[in-house]
Amino acid sequence: MPLSNKQLTDFKSKGFIVLENFFDRATMQRVSSYLDTIQNKQSEAGLDAKYYEKSPVTGENMLVRIENIIGDHNVELSNLLLSSGSIDALSRILGEPPTLFKDKINFKLPGCREDKIHQDQAAGWGRYCDFFVTMVVAVDKNRRENAAMAVLKTGNYERHLMTEEWQPLADGESPYSRDNEYTVLELDPGDVIFFDAYVPHGSPANTSQQSRRNIFLTFNRLSEGDNRAQYYQDKWANYGPNKVHDARSEDSFLV
Repeated sequence: MPLSNKQLTDFKSKGFIVLENFFDRATMQRVSSYLDTIQNKQSEAGLDAKYYEKSPVTGENMLVRIENIIGDHNVELSNLLLSSGSIDALSRILGEPPTLFKDKINFKLPGCREDKIHQDQAAGWGRYCDFFVTMVVAVDKNRRENAAMAVLKTGNYERHLMTEEWQPLADGESPYSRDNEYTVLELDPGDVIFFDAYVPHGSPANTSQQSRRNIFLTFNRLSEGDNRAQYYQDKWANYGPNKVHDARSEDSFLV
């Protein structure tokens, strides 16, 4: 179903919208199975790039994300996610056709660290474009119990960086402690969030026994160029993928 005018207005005023049942059950079963395959297979150079960190909760080394999953090496998954409905919704939000900037599977496994309240734009994205929209696809149930993402619900934020690059907005403060400002986005498989790169969001550590996987696809306007290859070249030069035995500490991750 096309994005409605009300949904578009809500996005512009709050910086995010949630669309329930954006992908049907059969599609999400295929996506989930494909993610299992990616998780278990050996990564090729620069493709399905895996990142491991040491859990501050359990001390175990764990997978926290896999980047660069979209492309000819994962054709079926790419086609499922970059559907006509996805492209249409993004085109309405951006005001023109989108182009993919970056992509990842985010693993919030039991014991996974918190994601401090931050703006995505703070991760050095300004050198490529000044506006991005991320589409989050819920693969598993997202609940408060397994550290579902919380996002500023008031729309009361600056549409530019509110801190220095690479810095969180509220170090050590959980968005769950600010119910008057943040809403916890409890999602079911197939639900989708669209949010801009300036809206503050985060999640606490996952202290439950329930893992969750979300796919993050970030886009910019087509007129602002295809910056994906340059982004990954720059990122891997400074913060490349690693192996499970080389898991990084929590302090190595900023935003």
